[in-house]
Amino acid sequence: MLIDVDHYFLYIQRRKNFSVPGMFRYFAELIPLERSISYVGLCVFHTIDFFLLLALLLFWHPQLWPLLAGCLFHFVLDLCDLKRKGIIFIRPYFLVEHLIRRRRKGYPWY
Repeated sequence: MLIDVDHYFLYIQRRKNFSVPGMFRYFAELIPLERSISYVGLCVFHTIDFFLLLALLLFWHPQLWPLLAGCLFHFVLDLCDLKRKGIIFIRPYFLVEHLIRRRRKGYPWY
């Protein structure tokens, strides 16, 4: 569940507000707009880079296996949901991808 804390970070970055209920309202308002948004922004804990970093940490801290497994399970469920909605590329899967996509016209779209 803590993997989704990056949604809160995205909300803080966008709205300059620390309200947890406000974050839930913000993302609930996105649901009808999802198909019209080409790129939502960076959720750092939902990137391949993050998973590679966790995998690297396993060499020194093998007790992190359950954390990596849980994050990957969550990520796969998110991917299935995004594919079902037809918006699989609404978020970046690499940090470099975010750096490129955020320079496009219309970002941030809010």
